[in-house]
Amino acid sequence: MKPYYVIDFSVVNCFMDIRVNEIPVFNMNADGQVATIIPINNAIVESGKQNICYRLLPLLGETVLRDNADFSASVWLYDASGDLIKKQEEINDTLFTMPKNTKEIPLPECKGEIIFNAIVPYKLDAWQNSQDLRKIENLRFMVNSVYRKIEEIINNAHYDKFCDLIKQREDNVAVCMYLSESEKNERITNLIDTIKEHDLKIVPFSENDEMVIFGNNKLVTLQNPDGDSALVLKNEESEMELSLAVSLHLKQDEKELSII
Repeated sequence: MKPYYVIDFSVVNCFMDIRVNEIPVFNMNADGQVATIIPINNAIVESGKQNICYRLLPLLGETVLRDNADFSASVWLYDASGDLIKKQEEINDTLFTMPKNTKEIPLPECKGEIIFNAIVPYKLDAWQNSQDLRKIENLRFMVNSVYRKIEEIINNAHYDKFCDLIKQREDNVAVCMYLSESEKNERITNLIDTIKEHDLKIVPFSENDEMVIFGNNKLVTLQNPDGDSALVLKNEESEMELSLAVSLHLKQDEKELSII
């Protein structure tokens, strides 16, 4: 059995942020109704208790939640081939919905969390034992250094070096998503081919980009003012654009951040 956990949810008229074990797995400005399923194995590093927290915020440009803002979700367990094994809320009562606003006062946000138990046949070498980034005094400088390195590598077409930078991340993805070696390599090849085919170059990041620490203070990334990844590749002539989400961590006894 290859357990594959997903969140099946619906959100209406609000900005939605869902995190699993403090790892962002979905965020969107849902002006209207959005219903989808998202995999969460990438945020589950080992068997045991898992935390899902959700936060509903006003739509961008607004200050309070709309009266008809709504949210509901449940966790499902599949096998790696996609066949349903169990409906997870039947195991641990994990179905959750947005509580009713009984005070009839406009709310600035709504949030909640659940705990469920996951059983997976792996234990990732990820960020569990990484350093607490809140204690790093020159963290922004270190983050900027990694982004500049990525920019130099991509813009100079040193794709082998880029593959080296993302190796641990891709190895972990392959483990938690049960990918074969060929499937893992295909993921990387498709990314590199897209960059080559469209002649994409890194858009220089801005000092106005926000440094965001998450994952129990073990991970950091840069986001632009809209909340999207600050790592963007673009072809100025064709206007083809590709956004890459990058999470960095600092291993114990290491002095440089690395992609995880």
